[in-house]
Amino acid sequence: MTHHIRITRFAAALLAVALVGRVSAQTDYNWQVSNGDWDSASSWDLGFPPDTAFDETANISNGGTAVVSNTPFSSPGQVDLGRLEGESGALTIANGGNLAVVFTPGNTSTGNLNIGLAGTGVVGVQPGGTLSARRINLNGAAGNSLTIGGAGAGVASVSTEFEANLDGATRIIGPNANISVQSLFFRSTSVYTPEITAATHSPIKSTNLAQIAGTLRPEFNGVTPTAGSTWNLIDAPDISGSFAIDASAAPTLPYGQVYQFSKVADGGSVNGTYGQLSVKQLLVLNVDRATGAMSINTGPASVSLDGYSIGSTLGGLKPAGWNSLQDQAVGGWREAPQNGSVNDLSELKSTGATTVTSGSPLALGNAFQFPNPTQFGTELEDITFEYYSAGGVVTQGLVNYIGTKRNNNLVLLVDPDTGEARMENQSTLGVNIDGYAIQSESGSLLSGPGQWNSLDDQNAAGGDWRESNPSATLLAELKPTSSAAMIGGTNFGYSLGTLFKTEASGGTEDLTFKYLVTGDTTFSEGVVEFRSFDAPGFLSADFNQDTQVDGGDLTAWESAFGNGAGADANNDGKSDGADFLIWQRQFGLSSATAAAVGAAGAVPEPATLCLVSLAIVGAALRRRSVRFA
Repeated sequence: MTHHIRITRFAAALLAVALVGRVSAQTDYNWQVSNGDWDSASSWDLGFPPDTAFDETANISNGGTAVVSNTPFSSPGQVDLGRLEGESGALTIANGGNLAVVFTPGNTSTGNLNIGLAGTGVVGVQPGGTLSARRINLNGAAGNSLTIGGAGAGVASVSTEFEANLDGATRIIGPNANISVQSLFFRSTSVYTPEITAATHSPIKSTNLAQIAGTLRPEFNGVTPTAGSTWNLIDAPDISGSFAIDASAAPTLPYGQVYQFSKVADGGSVNGTYGQLSVKQLLVLNVDRATGAMSINTGPASVSLDGYSIGSTLGGLKPAGWNSLQDQAVGGWREAPQNGSVNDLSELKSTGATTVTSGSPLALGNAFQFPNPTQFGTELEDITFEYYSAGGVVTQGLVNYIGTKRNNNLVLLVDPDTGEARMENQSTLGVNIDGYAIQSESGSLLSGPGQWNSLDDQNAAGGDWRESNPSATLLAELKPTSSAAMIGGTNFGYSLGTLFKTEASGGTEDLTFKYLVTGDTTFSEGVVEFRSFDAPGFLSADFNQDTQVDGGDLTAWESAFGNGAGADANNDGKSDGADFLIWQRQFGLSSATAAAVGAAGAVPEPATLCLVSLAIVGAALRRRSVRFA
C-alpha cells in the first residue's frame, strides 16, 4: 500500500512540475515514533519515508530510534540525528538493512548523514547491514557515536562518496566490517575504539590521505594481546598525525610492554600504508633513587640492541659512578664519548648486538644523581633513554624510577591509612611562604576538634597564622604579618593533624595542595603524596640509605669526604663540611621521627634567623589581596 501511494504521489508531483515549472525546496520528514521501522509510513509525520527525488530530509530528533531492516523503497536526501540543542535521535541498520543517503543535483539536501548537530545522534550498523552516504559527519560533542559491527553473522558495510569526519566516538567491532571512504578525518575530539575480537581487525580504507588526531582507546574481547601482535586500523596512501593512546580499557601488559600506534608501509594493504596498533616490548631503564643504580631491563620478550644513550638536561648523571659495558669488557662496546658527562652517557657496539632477557639485565653502576635545582618547584627527574638496533632503528625506551621520590617542592604528605598529614620541604632550596590551601572536591577533609591541627592551633611556623573558614572541601591559612621559612634540606615540615578522611571511612584520595610564596598574589602548585609515614622519607644525611641518620652515615661521609658526591646532603655535587653540618642536624632522626621535628620546629642557624627577620620586615612593608580558588 505504501508503494502504491508513493507512486500516486510521484505522478502528482510530475503534474505539479509541469504546471508550475519548478521543483519545491527541501522538505523535512520528522520521525514521530519512539522506535519503529524506517519504511513504515506511520513512522513519519508526513506519512511517507523521505525521498531524495523530492528533496526530502529525514529528521530523527525526537529521542526515538529508526530501524532499517530492508532496502527502503526510497532513499533520503539527507539524514539529521539530534538537530537542535536538547534533541536526540538514533539510527540502526539491522541485518539485511540497506540505507543509502543520496544527493540529487539541484537539491538543497546534501546527501550527508549528520550524527549530532546541536543535539545528540547515535548510529549503529550491525553485521549484515549496509550504510552509504555522500559524507558522514560525526559531531565531536559528548554522546555522539558511530558503531560498526558486532556479534552475529554477516559483514557490516559503510561507505562514503566523499569524506568521513569522525569527530566523536567511533567504535569498530571485530574483523567483519567493510568500511570505505574517500577521505578520513579523526580530529582532536575524536575517540576511536577498535574492539578487537580476533587476530585481525577491520581497517577503515581511505583512498586519500588519512588525517588523524584525538584518542585511540582499544578494547579486547576474547583476545589476549601479546608482544609482537598487530592489528591494522587504517588503510590509506599515507597517514598524517597520530593518536594519543588511552589503554584504560585494555588489558594491563607485562613489564616493559606498551600499546603503540604507527604507520607501516605494506604492499598487502589496499592503499599502501597501514595505521597499525601493536604491542611492543621495550627496554626499560631502572633508576634507583636511593642508590643511584641504573640498569637496562626487559620483560617476557627479549630485545637486542647495539647502542644506547641516557640523557639528562639538568645534569642528573654521575659519570664517576657509571660502570659502562666497555668497563665490564662486554665485547665490542665503546663509550661514545669516552667517560660521558653529567648530561649524557652513551655507548655503541661496533659489530653485532647484545640481547637483553628478563634474566640478564645490563647493570650500569650507580650513575644517577639528583641534579642541583636552580629554581624551586621545578621537576628534577628528567632522565631520558633511547636505544639502537639493526638497521639504525632508534627506539625511545622507558624510564622507571624506583624508591621514594624526592620532590623539588613543598609536599603535603598524607598517610592513607591513618589520615595524618604533614607539610614538608623536600627540596634542597628554601622557600618562604605566608599561606597554603588544601582542597578536596569530594569533601574528604576533616576540620573538627582533634582532626586538622592548624599552624594557628599550634602557634607554629612563627605564629600569627589565620584559618580561613575551614570545611570538608577547603582547609587554608594565611599569615598576614610575616612569613615562614621552609628551609631546604633540613626542614621536615609541620604536622597538620589527622585532616584526611581515609578511603576506609568513605573518603577519596583527591586532595590538592597549594602554597603562597612570600610576595606572590597567586598560589603555586605543591605536591600531594599518599604514603605511609612508616615508609622511608627524605633524610638527606642518610648516606647509607638505612632510613635513619646515625654513626654509619658519619662513616660514609668520612669515606666520601673530598671524593665525589657519595655523601652529598645538600646536593651540590660534593661531599664536604656543609654535608657534615646537615648530618649533625639530622643525627638521631629516622623516617618515623622526622615528622616530630617539624611539629616541634627545627632550630634555625643564626644566618637563617637573619633571613627570616628580613622576610618579616619585607612582608610588613607590603599589603596585598589574596583569594582562594
